[in-house]
Amino acid sequence: MEALHNLLSNDTEVISVHRDQLLSEMIYIYDSNPDIVYRHITVEFLGEPGNNFGGLMKDLYTSLWIQILSNYFGGESTVVPYLPLYKHAEQRHHYRPTGRILAHSIALLKTFPPRLSRCTVLCLAFGAA
Repeated sequence: MEALHNLLSNDTEVISVHRDQLLSEMIYIYDSNPDIVYRHITVEFLGEPGNNFGGLMKDLYTSLWIQILSNYFGGESTVVPYLPLYKHAEQRHHYRPTGRILAHSIALLKTFPPRLSRCTVLCLAFGAA
C-alpha cells in the first residue's frame, strides 16, 4: 500500500460530485481521466457545505465503495465480484474505471474496502489463474 501511495505526484485534482449520483459520476471521472490515479485529490460534494481536510475524501470513498459493493459484488459479511449475466454486457465498461477507483482509493487512504473477501484481494494482488 505504501508503494502505491508513493506513486502519487504532488499534483492535486479537484473532484466535484453530487452525492445522489456518486457512482455514475465517479465511473465517468475515472473512465475519462485515467491519469487521476497518479494525483492527490480534493473533494467537493456539490450542494453541500464542507471543507476538505481529509474527511470528505474518506466520506467519498466510503460512500462510493458501499455503492460499488452493492452493485457489482455478492455476499453477506464478505463479498466477491458478481454480476448476473443479463447485467454483464451493460456494465462491462465499468470494470476498468472501477479498478482505477480501487487502486486510487488504496493509494490515497492506504486501506482496502473492508468487505472484499481475502480470496478476491489475493487474486487482485497476484493475478487470477
